[in-house]
Amino acid sequence: MNFSAASSKFVLAGSLAFGTLLLASPQAIADGVVCQTHNVIGSYETSDAARATVVVGTTVYVASDSSGLLIIDMSDPEVPSLVGSYDTPGNALGLDVVGATAYVADGDGGLQIIDVSNSAAPELIGWFDTTQGAADVHVDGTTAFLVGADYGLMIIDISEPASPTLLGSHDTADETGDRPSTANGIVVVDATAYITDYYSGLQIIDVSDLTAPEFRGSYDISGFPRCIAISGSTVYIGTHNSGLMIFDVIDQSSPVHIGSYDVPVAVFGVSVTGATAYLAADRLGLQVVDVSDSAAPTLIGTNNTPGIAFHISLVDETAYVSDFASGLHVIDVSDPPASEYLGSYDTPGQAQAVTVDGTTAYVANYFNSTGGSNFQIVDISDPTAPSLLGTMPSLNPIDVQVVDSIAYKIDYSSGLQTYDVSNPASPTYLGGYETPPGTRCVSVVGNTAYVASEDSGLLFFDVGDPTSLVYIGRYDTTETTMGVTVVGNTAYAAVSESGLLIIDVTHPSSPVLLGSYDTPGSAYSVTVVGTTAYVADYFSGLQIIDVSDPTVPTLLGSYDTPGAASSVCIEGSWAYVADGKVQIIDVRDPTAPAFLGKIEVVDGVSNSSSYVFDVDAVGSTAYVSGRFAGFHIVDASDCPGACTGDLTDDGILDFFDVSAFLDGFGKQDPIADFTDDGVFDFFDVSAFLDAFGAGCP
Repeated sequence: MNFSAASSKFVLAGSLAFGTLLLASPQAIADGVVCQTHNVIGSYETSDAARATVVVGTTVYVASDSSGLLIIDMSDPEVPSLVGSYDTPGNALGLDVVGATAYVADGDGGLQIIDVSNSAAPELIGWFDTTQGAADVHVDGTTAFLVGADYGLMIIDISEPASPTLLGSHDTADETGDRPSTANGIVVVDATAYITDYYSGLQIIDVSDLTAPEFRGSYDISGFPRCIAISGSTVYIGTHNSGLMIFDVIDQSSPVHIGSYDVPVAVFGVSVTGATAYLAADRLGLQVVDVSDSAAPTLIGTNNTPGIAFHISLVDETAYVSDFASGLHVIDVSDPPASEYLGSYDTPGQAQAVTVDGTTAYVANYFNSTGGSNFQIVDISDPTAPSLLGTMPSLNPIDVQVVDSIAYKIDYSSGLQTYDVSNPASPTYLGGYETPPGTRCVSVVGNTAYVASEDSGLLFFDVGDPTSLVYIGRYDTTETTMGVTVVGNTAYAAVSESGLLIIDVTHPSSPVLLGSYDTPGSAYSVTVVGTTAYVADYFSGLQIIDVSDPTVPTLLGSYDTPGAASSVCIEGSWAYVADGKVQIIDVRDPTAPAFLGKIEVVDGVSNSSSYVFDVDAVGSTAYVSGRFAGFHIVDASDCPGACTGDLTDDGILDFFDVSAFLDGFGKQDPIADFTDDGVFDFFDVSAFLDAFGAGCP
């Protein structure tokens, strides 16, 4: 049963007492998420890849690839600042700092020894030519243990740092000799060197005689080890393909594999404190793993850094993450809540787009050009166990909108079709209109469907009778039209080359251009909330545009996402942007959008990250379509700022939020459409009361 906006205002008024009781004991929404589950204290963006870090007091030393050594002041961790640098001749990959001296494993530049007593003006003291790439270094007293390609381990006397000399070496190549040494990580404890070699696994070397190191034992690791840490008699190795591997080395001649934690991406860095391992896990960022039971490690927290997490240093309860091209990130890890998917449904083909209507998700499932593609209709009433209800045939499914049990679906090759989905297990074809190839998107308002077509601009159809669609007009955008959203009598078109076009469609047979805004990238999709348009602008990320005066739209702010932004969904004060992953952006202040976190889906077959095509969101639940990973449901409620009932965006739930909801509800403003179904009724009232009672984090 539906209620009108006017009648539902009285329902809300009668429910306010209940809502106030809920407000009296607000609860933070926090059940573990894949976005920002740790507080990012501060960040410093390096110009080149941040490969490794060493923290000494309030100073962070960064091995920054082709930029060499960077020295960063962290006395105010919220505002880190560069105080000095030294441009090494090679590529700074590994680093150790002892006293006032930094030792840099500099790739083809060998070992660089740098005086950092004056942080603002570091100076080269000496260097050792390894002839091949130096990857990592560990310093103990007057000895540097250097590992790298082709030579394995070099032991270097640095008692005279201006003229270091070779003491001894050990080749870490595999026993067959088929592959050369590819040593890339080292720790030295009690005259024993523990080395990771990309091809020959874990190597344990006795270095009590520096001039004649002796092989003690090894373990062949097929997952390509990348990094190493040790705690007591336990060694932790991050690998490229096998996640975190844990070894008992109490008998150095025979290491025992005692446990693993599967990470679907490469683990480039590992640090262990007590019973907790901190992993620098490629595009998944910081992963926090409980290793108290080595046989069964468990994930207890994450922080999805913007780039590729490559190395990690830990001081007390602060993690310093080298995030490759995204620089240095400083993260409070004192409270690591776990993150989890709610559920997933593996579509048989590529999940290209998703639309959610109530407890049903419609997923565009592209199999291949020879057939097998369709729209998958998925029951998400239990998000932990989505199940297939039915399908709608489609040669090349692109987009769908559902209004009052009618599905308006777009096929790239054949245009607009309508289906009765009142029984989703058996959708019934009603009618269609074949358009020229290239249809991309549909927006239905009242009895009119607005279709974005790459080469034909905007097409308008009368769908009052869904069994007999009638073409009523067109607006020629002159360029590639990728997306459309219609609010009232105004259409907002994402036009690749031209950006955002705003069109008066009061009379669809004779539409009139009101205004435009030329975005810096290629406009792919657009969503409008109130007087603000959000444009997914491909390589220029998210563009936020004020459209209060449609004749003169103006830029409010932008956020340059790491990938190519192809879809955007707004829910409350969050923007979910699909750009290969899902970037979650806080847009409460549209002039300064801020990164909250990201969602990444994994292909269960290849165990690798899958490209995200599209995202839809209801409340703090994101519905994600991954190219090869199917359809995923992710609870993002633990991201900062998760407070959908705070309509005034002041961080407080009070009468003014209720008033804002009443006002929006009466005007049928999208801000009050809490169920995101385009209908303003009792269910929106109920959803608002739930959000209001849940409180703010």
